[in-house]
Amino acid sequence: MTDKKTHIVNVAVELFSQNGFEGTSMRDLASTAGVNIAMINYYFGTKEKLFETIVESRANLHREVLENVLNDKKLSSIQKIDKVVDYQVEKVLEDRHFHKVLQAEVMLNKRPDLNQAIGNIFKRNSWVTRAILEEGVKCGEFRKVEPGLVISTIYGTVRHVFLSRTLCHVVFEDLDDNTDPFTDPKIRKKVADYLKQLMRAYLLKK
Repeated sequence: MTDKKTHIVNVAVELFSQNGFEGTSMRDLASTAGVNIAMINYYFGTKEKLFETIVESRANLHREVLENVLNDKKLSSIQKIDKVVDYQVEKVLEDRHFHKVLQAEVMLNKRPDLNQAIGNIFKRNSWVTRAILEEGVKCGEFRKVEPGLVISTIYGTVRHVFLSRTLCHVVFEDLDDNTDPFTDPKIRKKVADYLKQLMRAYLLKK
């Protein structure tokens, strides 16, 4: 991406994270980015395409990280799953507000074309974790499982805990009301350790 295009994307991420998709207008974006609307239209065409570009660019970075894990010959399959868990927790916590907007778009499905595009991006990324699971089965480390449900368990648990302060306090009842669960390393470790233990119990052959 050009510097100007990257700048627009970075500003858009901030605005979408703060105001949501509906609450962010092209006029707001142009004003905050210090560009005119014509330039945004030239690069992206529509707000939906801009949002799709953001999701795609982030997904490409995430996929590169996961592919490096997949191709690391020093790691066993379960160690690779550990890395996937750690990365998923880190990724959501670092970009929590944007993930909330993304989750809302997927769940509400107000824009079917955008929703379909996001779904296709998710599919391209999920194949890496599927490949790790299939590798584990093939080498005899894992028992045969349903990959999609394993992926949903990891990603779904992380999103359930970390995308809502209310739900996080429901999950961890002993948390003080004034505690910020999203900056507490103990909470991050609890979630990651739980998922790793769960994956070991479910995936590894007895």
